Amino acid sequence: MSRPERTGRLLLVLALGALLYLPGLGNEILRHPLEAKYALAAREMVRGGPWLVAHLFGEIYPDKPPLYFWATAGVAEIRGGRLDEVSARLPAVIGGLAGLAFTLLLGESLFGSRAGLVSAAALATSGLFFWYARQGHPDQFLVAGVTLACLGLWRSFSRDGAPRAGWIALAYAAMALGVMSKGLLGLVLPLLGAALYLGVTGPLRAIPRRLGLGLGLPIFLAIVLAWYGPAVARYGTGYIRETIVHQQMERYARTWVHREPWYQYFPDFMTGFLPWSLFVPGAIVLAWQASRVRNNPMTGTPTDPADLRGPAPFLFPLCWFVAGFVFFSLSPGKRTAYLLPLYPAAALLVGWAWTQVMDTGRRSRWLSVPVGLLAAGAAILALGVLFVPRRLIPGRMVDTLVPSDPAWQVGAALVLLVGAAAIWWTWRRGRPGATFVAVVLATAVSLLGVTLVRARQYEARYGVRDLATRIAAEAPPGEPLFSLLDDYDYLVAFYLDRRITPLPGPSELLATLRDGPRLALLDNNDRALLAQPGVTVITEGRLGPKRVILVRLDRRPG
Repeated sequence: MSRPERTGRLLLVLALGALLYLPGLGNEILRHPLEAKYALAAREMVRGGPWLVAHLFGEIYPDKPPLYFWATAGVAEIRGGRLDEVSARLPAVIGGLAGLAFTLLLGESLFGSRAGLVSAAALATSGLFFWYARQGHPDQFLVAGVTLACLGLWRSFSRDGAPRAGWIALAYAAMALGVMSKGLLGLVLPLLGAALYLGVTGPLRAIPRRLGLGLGLPIFLAIVLAWYGPAVARYGTGYIRETIVHQQMERYARTWVHREPWYQYFPDFMTGFLPWSLFVPGAIVLAWQASRVRNNPMTGTPTDPADLRGPAPFLFPLCWFVAGFVFFSLSPGKRTAYLLPLYPAAALLVGWAWTQVMDTGRRSRWLSVPVGLLAAGAAILALGVLFVPRRLIPGRMVDTLVPSDPAWQVGAALVLLVGAAAIWWTWRRGRPGATFVAVVLATAVSLLGVTLVRARQYEARYGVRDLATRIAAEAPPGEPLFSLLDDYDYLVAFYLDRRITPLPGPSELLATLRDGPRLALLDNNDRALLAQPGVTVITEGRLGPKRVILVRLDRRPG
């Protein structure tokens, strides 16, 4: 493939990502308390706080390394110190675009130019990847770092001398950036997947040498320690205990949040990677069949002799996905977003399977069944949008994804029905390339439509901007403001744009009255405190199911 062709494919992928992730980026309020927490940490940097280690409300925030906070603060500085929704989310967009680009390059290296493009398009339109590219979380930085590391490792396996050293250096530098984005996963996931691949395809004793540990680890340590060394020197060895032992090792081995059963990631992945998760089981089966018989799984004919000189390349993303999936499943703590670094591997498997169909023109039942399910599901979803009352839609806040306006409902149903018809018709006509394009376009339009609908409907239920305006009108800027809102402390503080002092409970709040009357934010869980004498309600609002009340405590209730 010529350089202009490669550049054109890269620009096409980046354009697809930009069209998906940039429109309306600042329209929707920060949805998740973590989004607000990360934005607040970056805001403290912009306003003169320490950059070496993130701080939140003036206290060290050791939960996450600082790379995403640096990027967010840097964007805000470029925009004149303005840290709003766009500044909070733009680094995630950049991380998402980088992940798409690295997936394209890795797919080209593994399977050829068409497979790289197909894989990147699948990743771009996978549900959870789409949402996290539009939210202010460091996960997309981790995904980009892991994918670039896997690209470097894969390229190093087939090279010698200086080129191999260069790819190893790139891989471990990417791992370092992944670690500085979200912790040790940036190192563990690429090495785990690559080691499994090398163990499956070669002698075990060669794994350390082929991983390039002797050259790579010093590069990795040099980059990480350039930040971590000064951080430990400034904040002491307790920072090591908190960031590595507590937040990484203990959180993995015996987490205190998000505890779920071992099988939880099976449904989580199937929903998070939609619509492409429907094709992953078939892609894995086809890859396994091909690895055993070394025949083209679509035609049954022998694989090209050139491909028999080494292990089948699809084993690399397969090992990456399987090793990471088992690793995450072994931990008792589970969140759907933890699987995001495996999405490029899944997209590469899906891209490989679709490319096999496109190249041969023969449809496998392992793809025909998911195509039928996808078309039928889209048609059923269209009918649901038209006829199912929104109040009957199951799931917390899921109804905000469905338009309440009848005209928008008709439009959404038409998109889904046209998409379903195009997917089914093109597949039945033996045009798998057109089917793939139809899936991408229908998914992209649907996702963008949902973002336009949800921004307005979500804020109608979580009116944090209006609530912050009310609080600001009643709470003098210089007066301390305490809060018992738990995670909502961060959301309110971001839009109020002032420091809030979170407290664990009513007793700690009452203890502050020794220094005089206090302003505090309570919610509907604090009914007993609200009923006490000396507690005056000043104003209130709602954040979803939570009633948020600004009160003045003039004296300690009896």
